Amino acid sequence: MREQQFGAGLEYNKRMIILPFLTASLAAIAVTAPVPAPAPPANAATAKPAPLAFETHTLANGLRVILLEDHRAPVATVQVWYRVGSKDEPKGKSGFAHLFEHLMFKGSKNVPTEGHARYVEQLGGAYNAATSFDQTFYYETVPANALDRVLFLEADRMASLIVDEPNLKSERDVVKEEYRSRVANAPYGELIKHVLSLAYPVGHPYDHPPIGSIPDLDAATLADVKAFHDTYYKPDNATLVLVGDFVAADALKRVETYFGGIPKSATGNFPRIALPTETTNGAKQQTFYDKLAPLPAVGVAYRVPAPNDPDAPVFNVITQILSSGASARLYRSLVRDQELALQAQGGGFDLLNGGMFFFFAIANGGKDSNAVATALLTEVDKLRAEPVSDAELAKAKNQLLTSEVFGRIGTESKASALASADLLYGSANEVNERYDKLVAVMAADVRRVASKYFAPERRNEFSVLPASMDPKAKK
Repeated sequence: MREQQFGAGLEYNKRMIILPFLTASLAAIAVTAPVPAPAPPANAATAKPAPLAFETHTLANGLRVILLEDHRAPVATVQVWYRVGSKDEPKGKSGFAHLFEHLMFKGSKNVPTEGHARYVEQLGGAYNAATSFDQTFYYETVPANALDRVLFLEADRMASLIVDEPNLKSERDVVKEEYRSRVANAPYGELIKHVLSLAYPVGHPYDHPPIGSIPDLDAATLADVKAFHDTYYKPDNATLVLVGDFVAADALKRVETYFGGIPKSATGNFPRIALPTETTNGAKQQTFYDKLAPLPAVGVAYRVPAPNDPDAPVFNVITQILSSGASARLYRSLVRDQELALQAQGGGFDLLNGGMFFFFAIANGGKDSNAVATALLTEVDKLRAEPVSDAELAKAKNQLLTSEVFGRIGTESKASALASADLLYGSANEVNERYDKLVAVMAADVRRVASKYFAPERRNEFSVLPASMDPKAKK
């Protein structure tokens, strides 16, 4: 994500709660002060937000367009989501999607280098971009009367991005420095890379993180980079979302004006890395050593289904039960009661081809990492063996439902929700179904899903220990 940002961050993945050391590109959610569990609403339907009355269209060149009028403030948010991320990078080309997150700001036919950002700033607007496993997206929020300017900017770089040797060298150096600061020189910085390789077999689309690797970036040629761009950054591999103070019919005409003439992919083919044939080999366990880690960290990761699976809302509830505040299970047990850990959380990645769910903790000073791991697995087994209490379930669901309600306020959050639903669920209307799906989750569902997906034979246990604990280092 680009360092300069003028607006609030985008929360496009409702199930994602990840500690800072698990990924450099996604924000951590800190433990909050304990709060009493709220009583469940007498009638959850009365609090249900009104459906988002969006429109969907597809231009002749294949660009998907989602429009939502919101006249509460004279602003508009524009987002372009390209359906390309680290899962689409061939072996030896990791980090290409992340590289283009940066290159897309380096100028196009009618916009000078860094002009895109400068023009948005001059409007008093906010802009940013982010790369993940399944997508790369860009956004601007500006005064509504500047909608034409932003549509022009996005269309110009979609149609005529300048990919040349100077820009490649400049942004490759930026991405490499980002890797050094966030991964190579950060405590636990490489753990997500290790956990992905533990949970996914070699050759799987998710066997590497989006940030990429320095050797692959150094080996990238201009021809390689151009070929990647020419393959994926096309209108028929993108979704454009507009939310704000406009009339939808008029906005669609403007979209046609700026984007309608951009040629679609010549082949209509967007290569995807094939999912390898997998065999069940049982539980795995691996230890990593980190020269910058001040304390041991332990965890366990499980493969879970794709976001459009019927069980997906249950994982949202489980995340809240485990990690929402100091009254949540992992903090209460490992940090407060047993004083084994400094921090303990659980959460997951929503991924198009099936994600992951983590339980993890950083050991308290002087505490044995094996004891922390045992306590962590005890909490996993409790989810499988015992039904959650009515109070826990009510608290978790009310927190999620409140988030759904407040997520309908800002133009950015609504645009992100619509775009991510379009990408991960195949239908933007999932945003209007999510509330009812959460209301329907029962204690029996939590136990059933935990029993199925957190079974011992599915465990991918990991620990990261200070380098001083490496037996090889003592020889």
